[in-house]
Order: sequence, then structure tokens, then C-alpha cells
Amino acid sequence: MSLPSVRDIFRALEKVREAFKKTKSVHEALRYAPTSHEGLRVIAEEKLRLMGYKIVPRDEAPEWIKKIGSPDIVAVKGDEWIIAEVKPFPQLRRYAQSRAKVILVTDVDDGRRVEMWGIRQLEDP
Repeated sequence: MSLPSVRDIFRALEKVREAFKKTKSVHEALRYAPTSHEGLRVIAEEKLRLMGYKIVPRDEAPEWIKKIGSPDIVAVKGDEWIIAEVKPFPQLRRYAQSRAKVILVTDVDDGRRVEMWGIRQLEDP
């Protein structure tokens, strides 16, 4: 079994982007993704662009962002910076399909500064 070439991966990610732009369906777009992580990253970038943000390459991010880590997405609109970390959670997805409310607990100091996007938020205009 051979690994896909870098060119094949970039083509697949462009198909993800185009499918999402055309259909606004995350599930449809993810059909073309080499991994759910990469597919969700491309879709989130497109959603941020639609919201007026500019996606900034990691190596062009401000020093204060570079010092805290290597986020999946860095975006800016005016003086508002977005740091996005893409995390597919199969277990969380299963829990969310139940009738119970799901609370994601992390070790951040203030959870109000963290926003969570699921499929519906990615698809909403």
C-alpha cells in the first residue's frame, strides 16, 4: 500500500473546500478529506473567510501566538485574532447524539473565552 503524494493530498483538500463552498454541507465535503482533522480544518478556514476573517499562515502569525503554540488555524479581522484548534472527537459525537446535554470540561482558566463549533455551526450562514 502506497501513501498518497503531497499533490494528491492538496487536491483532496481543494475538493473539500470546493464541495463545502458549493453545498455548504460538512458531511458532503468530508467525503473528499484524507482525514477528518484535515477536512474540518479546511472547512473551518472557509467558514472564517465567509465571516470576513483572513487566514494567516502560522509562520506569519504574531510572536505572541507563536510563543503559545502551533494552532491549526490563525485568523484575523481588524484587531480581533482567532486561534482555532481542530479536534475530531468520536466519543463526544456519540455523546452529543444522546438526549443528554454534553459539557466539555477543559483546563482553560475561563471557558467563556472558548467557543465550540460543531457541524451545525460550520454550516450556518
